[in-house]
Amino acid sequence: MKIEKDTLLQERYRIEGLIGEGGMSYVYKAKDIKLGRIVALKVLKDEFAGDAEFVNKFQNEAKAAAKLNHLNIVSTFDTVDEGDLHFIVMELVEGITLKNFIQRKGKIAEREAIGIALQLIDGIDLAHKMGIVHRDIKPQNIIVSTEGVVKIADFGIARAASQETVNTAVMGSVHYISPEQARLGISDARSDIYSFSCTLYEMLTGKVPYAGENSMAVVFSHLEDPIPRVRDSVKEISKALDYIVWRGMQKKASLRYQNIADMGEDLQLALEDPDGSFISEQEEEGRKSNLGRMQMDRGISTLYKVFAVISVVLIVAVFLFL
Repeated sequence: MKIEKDTLLQERYRIEGLIGEGGMSYVYKAKDIKLGRIVALKVLKDEFAGDAEFVNKFQNEAKAAAKLNHLNIVSTFDTVDEGDLHFIVMELVEGITLKNFIQRKGKIAEREAIGIALQLIDGIDLAHKMGIVHRDIKPQNIIVSTEGVVKIADFGIARAASQETVNTAVMGSVHYISPEQARLGISDARSDIYSFSCTLYEMLTGKVPYAGENSMAVVFSHLEDPIPRVRDSVKEISKALDYIVWRGMQKKASLRYQNIADMGEDLQLALEDPDGSFISEQEEEGRKSNLGRMQMDRGISTLYKVFAVISVVLIVAVFLFL
């Protein structure tokens, strides 16, 4: 049940109106009458309030978000769990979502897109260093404030990075979901890099990297279709930026940037060197690294085959002996 305007929660937060609605919660604008400031309240929907699993996810959101104190992350001020009422008190950011920003502009110019991306990377990097993976980075969860500050919102499915399992049937958005999330339901910081790269692709082209008639078709595209290149849609995009987005969207997590700070460094280089003279060196390093991994994999595979043959021989010998 939605909360009516002027309702006073905890004798402190007066509801001023509904801002929006998500899959498991309502977001309200409210006034903290104790401190005299306007805040946002994220209130768990009634149908989930009696579900221990959803309440636990909601509480995890509060705990994860409360750890993060960064200009480019929406701040969490307070949490309330009282009976069937569960809500989080957050910073209210006046502005629009990055999704709406893209829709208004059609697409975002290269330098402006890099500027937005670098702000977001600062926030995501802090979260990753604290062991927190967002798991649902997308333009709908990013707010562009009226002052031009870009903030990541909704750590609703963030968990400590050590808790690797995630139910992708419930969590994430299929247009930005990483292949490992879609296939195995697992994720780490590199999964955020994939989703972030899909977001950057949309900023530059005005469209999602993979589209389909339904969710399953989109998920299949993330798993199997070739990686789309930004320059195929927007010819004027620099070689460097096209490469950065492409590398961030590699289907194998081991082939992507291994931490988002490295991606930020390349974005800075792309501003100074849009022709991407730094790319060939990185590609060579990546090729050698991949070759090393392939040789290691082949070695492990051969070792397993040897063990298998020995095991079969021993089993046959024991059988003949008996």
